[in-house]
Amino acid sequence: MARQYKPFNLNVNNIPLIVYPVKDENPLYDVFKDKAEIVDHLNQLYTKNKSILQKGEYHILFVWNLESERMTDVWIHSMKNWSDSGPLIECLTFRSLEICHDAGIASGDSITALGREEELRRRSNSLKEYVDRSKHIPDFPEGMVPEEEFILD
Repeated sequence: MARQYKPFNLNVNNIPLIVYPVKDENPLYDVFKDKAEIVDHLNQLYTKNKSILQKGEYHILFVWNLESERMTDVWIHSMKNWSDSGPLIECLTFRSLEICHDAGIASGDSITALGREEELRRRSNSLKEYVDRSKHIPDFPEGMVPEEEFILD
């Protein structure tokens, strides 16, 4: 079963964000009531932390719940900083709106999503095409495809 809801994209401070709401043992609904609340939270996060988040060409985010606290992993992809295998990536974790150094970064499901995102980026003709989640999401292994939207029933 997929451990993330369907990803969506938005732009904050002219940086394209690909956002994965995470399904986990701690329900995301305990800390966000809907997608609009996630978007509002991310706008606040990027405003408060502009000095450390205003870099890279695109970011992949995982928003999740840790003991009833809003958590966000921000994977910053710099297309201007390359190794032989692709763009170099920096990851920052936030608890609420503050940088966090004691919660760890990503689980296996998030790492799988990041790998599939990189496959999609390589197949895309442009960054604009790649980040548009209204048109496509990466190909995931069977049983890991995010098929549910993050909405309350």
